[in-house]
Parts: sequence; structure tokens; C-alpha cells
Amino acid sequence: MPWPDLTIGGRDQPSWIITPRADARAHLAVVSNQPVVADQPVVNEHRPPDWLMERPLDFAAFGRQLNKALSSQARLDVEAWLALVETVPWPLQDYVWRAAETRLGKAAKAALRRPNNRVLWEQIEAVRLCRPDGGKLYFQTPKQEFDAYAAVFRRFASPMACMYFMGGMVSLLSLRNESSTLAHHGEGSYDDRLVVLRRIGSTGMATLFPICTEPGAQYSQRASNRQDRRYGGVHFSKTDGEDVNNDKIKDLGRLIEGTYHYYEKPGGHVGARAFQTRITQVVERDTDGDGRFTTADPNRIDARKAGTSMFIHQGGKDSVLEPDTWSAGCQTIPTNRYKAFLATVGRPPSLFYVLVNAAR
Repeated sequence: MPWPDLTIGGRDQPSWIITPRADARAHLAVVSNQPVVADQPVVNEHRPPDWLMERPLDFAAFGRQLNKALSSQARLDVEAWLALVETVPWPLQDYVWRAAETRLGKAAKAALRRPNNRVLWEQIEAVRLCRPDGGKLYFQTPKQEFDAYAAVFRRFASPMACMYFMGGMVSLLSLRNESSTLAHHGEGSYDDRLVVLRRIGSTGMATLFPICTEPGAQYSQRASNRQDRRYGGVHFSKTDGEDVNNDKIKDLGRLIEGTYHYYEKPGGHVGARAFQTRITQVVERDTDGDGRFTTADPNRIDARKAGTSMFIHQGGKDSVLEPDTWSAGCQTIPTNRYKAFLATVGRPPSLFYVLVNAAR
């Protein structure tokens, strides 16, 4: 399907339609003005500063102030901090905690384990252990969007990728919404989300593009002879893949989630600039041919046969009724959006690409 501009309902509902809890702002005002207990020392870090309560919430500033408060060894007004997060539309609240976690130092993390701060610790820990949402989110400001996706990048990226990102290098985050290789007659789906993270001066920018991170069954050997009924509706193109379980059938593969270091591919690919790794990529293969990459696939992990063949390159247009992603496992971006992607990325010496399986 073409890249949706607006989908009403569920996680794709705009944040200006999803209103925060009705009494959240009023509750915040109440808890922020409560007097300090008589035998408790008065310190500024007890509650969020007044300027932070201005709407919309600055996720990064929230994290820095929470780190400062926890590191001061002061007793926090936990209700005030929770009430501040509740002023944010609910689909975005997880990202407030993600942004906060990346800004907590050792002292702050130790302070979180105290009994009186346990509620805050549970919030941060619960989000840290969850996969990010791969749907379309409507942030209230561009800065919120950058801070949110930057936090996801830092959570799942390798230390080297984080170092490059913190140094101001352009970085790529891809959120994979798992789909079947048999979908759309085996031509693939642009249902994943690519985020290009970059900085212009001191300002962070997040630019989103549709991307396909899984192969289409049009490249499966099983679709070539029509003997497998599951592949009856597939528009076969050519055979790709590797036989990793010795059943004489080449199996399609996709990149496992993780961090990949890409470089400009000499000569490009399919008529445009492209990117390629220099280290053998690990892929998982659909060895049972059901169109899904799951633990039910025997011997699914292929640590060597893919080589460096999983490029980042352009695919077919997503502005047509049935897009063809041109992906046999590569990371493909619609050709009608590819020029914008290349312009956004520029010509860096290399790129770190972090692939994450999104929440189902």
C-alpha cells in the first residue's frame, strides 16, 4: 500500500486528537504547589522546575532535570514528575521515559532503586524492556520527534554507533513491522519506518521515510514451479536466496535486527546510489516456506552465506496501487522518495544503520 499520510484510530491517531488525561495539568499544578513536609529540607530538585511545565513537554529537558533531581540525593515529589508525563498524549508517554533513561547517570540510576522512587524506576524499566512502536506517531514538536527516535537509536545501537551519533554523524534507525513475504502477491511491503537522524548546528532533525526490510516471495524458488499451493498467488520474478537446511530449496533471508555499518557502494545499484557493508551480514531465513521468519524455521540463522549482499537501495514506487519493493532481502526505499532520502543523508564517509523489530 502507498505510504499513508493520515490514519485515524489506534496508534496512528494524531496527537492533537488524543487528549491527555483531563485532569493531568490541573493535578500537576496542585502537586507542584503543595508545601514541603515540615521536617524535610527544602531543595529545588523536589519537583520539576516551573519552566519545564510549559506545554508541549521537552523530552530531553525532562530527562536532564530528572537526572539532576535524582543525582542531588533529594527526596523527589514523585507524583509531580508522573503528573508532568501524563500531560503528554498517551501514545508518546513511553518516549518521554526512553528519552529520560538515556540521560540518567550512575548516581541517578542508583537513586531510582530507592523505595520512594520505585514508581519512577518501574516506569523506566518497563519501557526499556519493551520494543518501540513501529506505527505512525504524531509528535507535538519536531524536537520531541528527534528526542524520541534518538532515544530508541541509543537504546538499541552498538557502542560505536552511539559514539558516531553523539559526535553528530548522520545515523539511520529502521523500525520493522513484521509482515509475510507472501503479502501483496509476493512483491513486498513498504510497511516499515526509516528515520534519518541528523543535526544542523545544535538542532536535531528526524526525517522519516517508508522502507521495506523483508524480502518478497516473488524471489522465492518455491514460487517458480507452482507446486507449493501457498505460493499460488505470487508473481514470480527470479530465484534468490540460499539453501541452509539442505532440502535443495533456496530460502529467502532478511537481516537480523542489530547494528550495521554501511558505506557507499561503488557503481551504485539498480541505477542509483546504494550502500553496502564491508563485513559479512547475519541473516535469518524462512526455511519452512510459510512466509514468516520465526523460531519454527529449522536452521534459520545464516551467519555467512549472505556475505555483504543486503544493500540499502531504491525500490519501486509506493505511489501505485500495488508497489513492488524490489527486495530479495535488501533494505529498499521507494524510488519516488529516494532522491529526498539521498539529499537528507548527504555524502558521509559511512553510515550506521540500526534495525529494530518493532512491537507487534
